Amino acid sequence: MNARAAPPIWDTLPLEIAEIIFSHLPIPLVGVLRKSENPTLASVARKCYYSNLELIICNSPDESNVPRMDSSAVCMKSSEFEELANSETFDQLRIKKLSISVREDVNDSKFFHKEAFAKASSIVTDFMLEFIMDNGEVFNWASLPSSPLVWKYIREISVQSALIDPKVPPLPPNLRKLELIRKQSSWRNDDDPLTHSQPICFPPNLEEFVFHYPWGPMSVYANLPLTLRRLALLKVLNFSVEGFNELKLPNLKYLRLENIPELMEIDELLRFPSLLENLDLWWLDPYYQQYDLWELDFESFIQRKLPLKLQRLSITWCPLKTFRVGTFSNCFREMVLDHTELPSSEVRMLKFPPSLASLLIMSSRLTSLDFVKSLPESLAILNLRGNSLGCLNERDEGKRTARWSRIKFPKRLRSLNLRWNRSLFTIYPPKNFVFPPSLKDLNLESTELASVKELNIPQTLIDLDFNHLGSVEGLKNLPLLQILNLGSNKLSSVEELDIPPTLIDLDLGHNKLQRFSKTLPDGIQSVNLEHNQLRELVNFHLPVNCTKLGLSSNPLQKIQITNADNPDLKIRDFSWKSIAITALRDIYPLPQSLTRFEITGSDVCSFSEIQFPVGLKHIEATNNKINSLENVEFPPHLEVLHLRGNQISSLANVYFPDSLLRLSLDDNKITLLKSVEFPPRLEELVLLKNQISSMANVYFPDSLRRLELDHNRLASINAIQLPLMLLCLRLCNNRLSEQAMQHLDFPACLDDLHVHGNVFENFDGWKEGVRLAYPRMQIDVQMLLCK
Repeated sequence: MNARAAPPIWDTLPLEIAEIIFSHLPIPLVGVLRKSENPTLASVARKCYYSNLELIICNSPDESNVPRMDSSAVCMKSSEFEELANSETFDQLRIKKLSISVREDVNDSKFFHKEAFAKASSIVTDFMLEFIMDNGEVFNWASLPSSPLVWKYIREISVQSALIDPKVPPLPPNLRKLELIRKQSSWRNDDDPLTHSQPICFPPNLEEFVFHYPWGPMSVYANLPLTLRRLALLKVLNFSVEGFNELKLPNLKYLRLENIPELMEIDELLRFPSLLENLDLWWLDPYYQQYDLWELDFESFIQRKLPLKLQRLSITWCPLKTFRVGTFSNCFREMVLDHTELPSSEVRMLKFPPSLASLLIMSSRLTSLDFVKSLPESLAILNLRGNSLGCLNERDEGKRTARWSRIKFPKRLRSLNLRWNRSLFTIYPPKNFVFPPSLKDLNLESTELASVKELNIPQTLIDLDFNHLGSVEGLKNLPLLQILNLGSNKLSSVEELDIPPTLIDLDLGHNKLQRFSKTLPDGIQSVNLEHNQLRELVNFHLPVNCTKLGLSSNPLQKIQITNADNPDLKIRDFSWKSIAITALRDIYPLPQSLTRFEITGSDVCSFSEIQFPVGLKHIEATNNKINSLENVEFPPHLEVLHLRGNQISSLANVYFPDSLLRLSLDDNKITLLKSVEFPPRLEELVLLKNQISSMANVYFPDSLRRLELDHNRLASINAIQLPLMLLCLRLCNNRLSEQAMQHLDFPACLDDLHVHGNVFENFDGWKEGVRLAYPRMQIDVQMLLCK
């Protein structure tokens, strides 16, 4: 779209309508339109573009790696925001939401006292504040902005720190969300003064409160307002059922309790809020303790009657063995029991409500499918992955457990996941599974299913996952199938496979295929043939809509694509690793639609045998046997060329395209760079692990920002002429000394220098001298290059 040629309709539309239209456009497009020459269009686009901002204030050299608070917001640095605030039209903006993430020394942050923030105070509707401290200091509440104008518009405050000052002052009156997240390392015992802290005075309209590792007893947060709708408590000290029941939470909709040592069970004594809709219980942190024994002895959940409005119940990472519910509410729709020790006998006793739409019992101790007959017909999703279905448990099941009776699944079921029940079909005959005609997604991965001949597969399936199959016999007449995963089976042939025209994803990886001659429909988008025994793929018609073709890890010696010149091909990336090709002419021609081509770990020794696609921008040819780049005609728009781990000894008479930005030639056999013509726009040059001994008569382009010459044979570099724009220089593990570098002039903008592993007599002294001459330079400090 040409932003400078805006249609005249923008001049006639009411402003309110125009703003609604812009609010539904992607932010990058709005950013382009704000520069339009049409004043009406530019004005509306500018207001919309700056209506949702996120500021990241941090000490990191690369702010792009900082996690975002709001992915839909326009992200700015504080310096960029100050520039915006100083613009003449700043007061015409209306910032509906300003998210500020402070990731430097929070207590010393000066941004809230700057003029730019004061200007913003008059045009911002909602402030969202996030403070993250990693230096172990105590978060001080005085760090909050003090302006009365800002105070009443602060809607959210999130504090993440090892320690938080427990003397919480009065909070902003219109605060909707408060997060207090302390680190686990800040545990305190009962004798600590923090455990006797004063109660928090919550604002009257607070809707969400998250407290990780609370200080003090429950009385600290007992005065929660009646307006609270969401509550999350983690690792509560001195939790008591009586204290929880005394919390006045009449409007609470969501409750999360996690890792509470004193809560040994949930029984009739614990009363949940009457309007609760979502109950989430976690008793073990899966990210840090999943390989440890259960540290909390929570084994029982017994409730005669759940809240009447409850729609979802989730119990995760908990040694639950007893689960009894007398009555579910009529609006109950979803139950999740994940990583528990719940046996089949407990599930059989449950009386599921007719409203249940989703049941997930995963990674538990289920051994029988008997309970399926008691599931409501309304059930749409059933996920039983990672259990022990098919393994008889005599303590859990009686002798009359019917393994040979028919297993009839609910008639409205759309998705069934039985993966990782490894003994399922060693006990249950496949013919006894009665699938409903509504089923669209069936996953039977790792269930020991050797054949599908006796499995009554419904024709309505869209997604099908198998493994352990030795034959595709029986996989026919699936007219609606879109996804077929036959990876990690024992298939030696798929010539009898019936591929419907609706298929968009075919996975045949990790099998024993020696031949593939199927004609695939043009609508297919992904084909995986990796890790097979294919020696050639000839007369292959590449589906027009295919964007991914996996052929790596095959002993392929020839690849022939019959329609490589088709201009309508959608494929952009060929990534072939560990194939047996010895010459690129054996995979010629390549599709002209490619923008990225990778061939890794092959015996290819030359690039001069083929003509690359004109639109190719990225070539990755690492760990091959390429020994020369002479007479290679690189594509005219190439931007990235990686040739690591080859046998290139010279760059003489090599003509790189002017478009090249990144060139990697590390781990080759290059000895000289004399008279090499590097492309004029090159930004990154990697030459480490070669045999370069001299930098005389070597000229780098002014555009170069990163140069890596580690692990060479350089004894002197005084003759080197460093580009003025260079930001990073690596010279580690050469033969350099103080004398070899004494006349070297570093560019003023160089901020990252690596020289360790050389032969300096007094490295610390030399380094100190360089630091005095170049104060901003970091020496031998691992830093990320901001591009």
